[in-house]
Amino acid sequence: MAKMYHVETMTPRGSQAELEAFFRDTLLPYWRSRGFEVKVYTTQYSLGRGPVWLFTGLDSFGDLDHWPAMAAGEPEGERLMARLLDMVTDLQASVVRDIESEGQGNRHD
Repeated sequence: MAKMYHVETMTPRGSQAELEAFFRDTLLPYWRSRGFEVKVYTTQYSLGRGPVWLFTGLDSFGDLDHWPAMAAGEPEGERLMARLLDMVTDLQASVVRDIESEGQGNRHD
């Protein structure tokens, strides 16, 4: 289990069902094959931000440096990222840390 997560919320430009199917059937399997720990959740009953939440596991903040090559370092990855960006709007990103994970210190920034 990851010590930290990069979390992105987003809104579908069109059909949410189409976006969910793209994540489930295409993008998540591709990203996992490239080494990502990744999950997608949807907001229920209109509670909270979203409506789509993308969680990607990190062991350290420095993991972000490797993501461009992992996610879009080949033509298929570039094509999939371009398609995703065409399908969503209102992207908002955060990085959150598990307060119970060891070795994280007492950082509060």
